[in-house]
Amino acid sequence: MALCAPYVCVPSKGQGGRAWKLPGASPTISQPVWSSGPQDSEAQKLCELFDQQLALVKTVKNADWLELVRNLRGGSFRTSVSLPPTQGLAMRLFGEVRSGCAGLIWNRLAVDLSGAFIWPSGYMAKTEFNLTSAGELLNGRAQAVVSLEHLIACNKSMSYTDPSTGERHQVTGGGMLPFNEINFWCQGTAGISAVFVRSTEARHLLHALGVVSLLEHTLGLKLPLLVLDAFSPVRPVEHGTKLELLREVMRSSFETMVHIPRLPLNLKPYAELADTDKLLFHSKYGATAASLNSLFKAKLQTSPAQFLTSVSVALRAAVDAKNAYSAREIVRASAPLLLGFTRGLHGIEKHQDEAAGLKKLLGEILDACEAVDSSQEHLLVVLGTQIILQEFASGGIESRLEQACEEVEEWLENATSESITKGFFLVKSWLHTWQQDSNSQLTSFLSGDAVANRSNFLEDLEKLSDAKNAEGFFRQLYDLVNSLHSPNMRFRQLRRVLGLDERFDRKVVHGIVCFAYDILLPEAGSAFGVDEATRLEAEEVGSTATTEVLGVATPQKFSSDPLGMQQRKCRVRYRADRSRKT
Repeated sequence: MALCAPYVCVPSKGQGGRAWKLPGASPTISQPVWSSGPQDSEAQKLCELFDQQLALVKTVKNADWLELVRNLRGGSFRTSVSLPPTQGLAMRLFGEVRSGCAGLIWNRLAVDLSGAFIWPSGYMAKTEFNLTSAGELLNGRAQAVVSLEHLIACNKSMSYTDPSTGERHQVTGGGMLPFNEINFWCQGTAGISAVFVRSTEARHLLHALGVVSLLEHTLGLKLPLLVLDAFSPVRPVEHGTKLELLREVMRSSFETMVHIPRLPLNLKPYAELADTDKLLFHSKYGATAASLNSLFKAKLQTSPAQFLTSVSVALRAAVDAKNAYSAREIVRASAPLLLGFTRGLHGIEKHQDEAAGLKKLLGEILDACEAVDSSQEHLLVVLGTQIILQEFASGGIESRLEQACEEVEEWLENATSESITKGFFLVKSWLHTWQQDSNSQLTSFLSGDAVANRSNFLEDLEKLSDAKNAEGFFRQLYDLVNSLHSPNMRFRQLRRVLGLDERFDRKVVHGIVCFAYDILLPEAGSAFGVDEATRLEAEEVGSTATTEVLGVATPQKFSSDPLGMQQRKCRVRYRADRSRKT
């Protein structure tokens, strides 16, 4: 039975991370070894492709994987790869490791290179500028094209010609060949055989494992992971090494180890990890939606108490790690289950242990809020969403909603009475409102605008109260929030009904309502099960029009991550402006 080579964790130079010694690195450190599985054996066979120069490799920028997946799903497109020398040694690949730490490997025998354009090591073809959509080469690039045999021969001899001087260079003594380039028609996923990572630094390994999970989820590809660092022969990242890396994440603080966009890991292959360990890993880094759903469903089937405890432990760990992305996915995965086993707004009396569990969880979430300051808006959106879902499930919103309706009814009676004290009441009411919101105008109270607004508000509250289920309640709540353009008393009253306090300002409450709506009434799902939002870059760029919601300018296509959507849009627009081909 094959065994994976020993590993050791050592500090990484210059970046403060950890580098993991894998097969091909220092064999002098004695550490535990693990038996390899079927996928590890397959990965070892793929390493043999490099021995025969049959492997084509493409580095991908960390933020470009979603775009590449979209192209791979779409069918045929042109892309550029390199042919590395034997064993993947001594060739400097395209781009810097820090901005593109992973990539794809194709089996050269499984792709059609008949229409490919090939340039030797050291030649900068820059096909994004010099290759038209019709396949025409510009600015002398056609004159520099060479044959595949020429690349293979240069790789064997470890030599290349400087295109600017014509001088021939022989690479010796630890030197590096510049990358060569093969631009070919990629036919979907044909020939894709593995993912590679260019460094054994822990954050690069985590990102590459996220790529493996992304490609399995979106394209159905189950790919092994290889290390291709040009300094040691290409080698597989075996199961035991991955497992120990995940355990190290749980033991350590990895705040600086996250690339954007952060790609979560599928944890189902790691049966050796306990469920609590998987939740802790998610809280500190990130697991796929499928992994989370499976974990929470299993806990709920065991007992509601275990399910509620798991939600609490995972959320508090994510808050401690300041990981709003993972916290958001904990709420997204657990909320439908939470509402499913409770009775809802008009619930019949719950079982005693169920009610006690909900109360305990709510208390723990409120305690977690104390550790979050007002600048951490992403975490406040997540915790606030969990609070209103819990308050809905426990019946707290129902009782406060009834009280709010009574208060607004009483105010309207006093404001519309024929009593001589009516004017005094309106001035006093305005003064009370102005003390909390200096933008409040006395004229709106004396002209009847405030009466009309609160009459409409009462109708909206009654519609909320009449909602028959969670979906109906949150649909009406979202519509109500959209109608509050310049809220003051109505905003504060609604915030109190939802169980939120002053730390949740207008912007955060807007995010909370959008997120809750997105959980319970999602639009057509994205092809990408990653944790930045339900709809990612490919779907988010369509609309630039905005509307005002709770005083916040908001794109009409709202996002479940309203505080972070702009960053994703900027990345997409930057790539579009460059007109860069994948």
